[in-house]
Amino acid sequence: MNTEREPDRWCLRSWLWVFLCAAAIFATVPVARRIQGFVYNSVGREFFTYAVLSVIIAGLAAVLYFLAFRLRVRSISQYAWLFTGAGLYVYFTIQLRQHPEEAVHFLEYGALAYFLFRALSCRIRDRTIYMTVVLAVLFVGTLDEFIQWLIPKRYWDYRDVGINTLAGVFFSIIMWKGIRPETISRPVVRRLSIRILAGVITLDLLFLGLCLSNTPDAVRRYTAAFEPLMWLRGEEVMTEFGYAHKDPEIGTFYSRLTIGELREHDMKSSSTYNKLPVDEITSLEDYETLRRTYTRVTDPFMYEFLQHIIERDLSLDEFLRSGNQKSGLTAFKENLILEKYFGSTLRYFNAVWSREKRDHFKDSQDWLKKNYTGGKGKMITSFSLKTAWLFIIVILAVVWTAGELWRMARDCRRCRG
Repeated sequence: MNTEREPDRWCLRSWLWVFLCAAAIFATVPVARRIQGFVYNSVGREFFTYAVLSVIIAGLAAVLYFLAFRLRVRSISQYAWLFTGAGLYVYFTIQLRQHPEEAVHFLEYGALAYFLFRALSCRIRDRTIYMTVVLAVLFVGTLDEFIQWLIPKRYWDYRDVGINTLAGVFFSIIMWKGIRPETISRPVVRRLSIRILAGVITLDLLFLGLCLSNTPDAVRRYTAAFEPLMWLRGEEVMTEFGYAHKDPEIGTFYSRLTIGELREHDMKSSSTYNKLPVDEITSLEDYETLRRTYTRVTDPFMYEFLQHIIERDLSLDEFLRSGNQKSGLTAFKENLILEKYFGSTLRYFNAVWSREKRDHFKDSQDWLKKNYTGGKGKMITSFSLKTAWLFIIVILAVVWTAGELWRMARDCRRCRG
């Protein structure tokens, strides 16, 4: 009886390690910035890069020893794949040296992938385990970013979700092609493996859809319904969809509003903002203060107007100080955007350029004709939220249909056998 229970206890312990590892990752979110500041000030920012590289090299050495001296593996391809996986960890760690603290994610999610592999191997003994591990890491990494978004002054970043997932991808490459555990050598014969994989895919896609749906408009609606969440209106938004507007004089500028909506809001600006003390708003600091009130959630039109004003005036100051043509081009094009699409609001705020400021650009026609791209930030313009959900629904239908067809084909083969 004790022998029968031992595998179940081992599986339970394995899942406990998964939850402990995930909990440790989530627990670092509120204190991550303080840890980063302490390390930067005490030993320097390079510490993160060197620490991650040291752990990677130590881990590679341990695996090489295990394969060469314990298992006595002689396959060159296994060692080649092992070095490939470790090399990818090293390469991307070095690529992140501008923000070296992000490389720590490779250690966190590499460890999580290891614990997930141990836990899942209790039930999955075929190659679907590698994809399941990656997708499980993707879910935890997305949840990590969501928790981070809920922390004041911390931000959601799809790029960080990608970094987290890469750690799982590299680990799976090392396990699948490098270590090649004997317990994961069977063909896919169990329906359980397919159902777990399909379930994790479903979880990932639905969670991604919810994250994509957490737009400024959504934040405005649910914070109005639940006042304790009102503070989220002043935080960085999770997802923004917008439009890429092409103008022959300007180039491309991005906005959360259509051209028609921009012009409609602009025409109403004098009545919409008539309570603002516009005569007292004269400096960049005043505009910055105003922008903290009119956020992307509360008033996207005013937020964009203030964004263009600040970008224009900062770039003009830099151009006048250093003669930098890039800054000059930015100032000139941002002013064109303001005049063409925010003209009434610009005049209402008494922020129209004086003749003196315009004269700085009258003899610079050649380089001012270059196309300009500005204002995109993290805005998504390549697809809409509706398109994203349609894609998610189609993928889920394909996944579950394929799983059912696989089951039917397997049953047919068994009947014939």
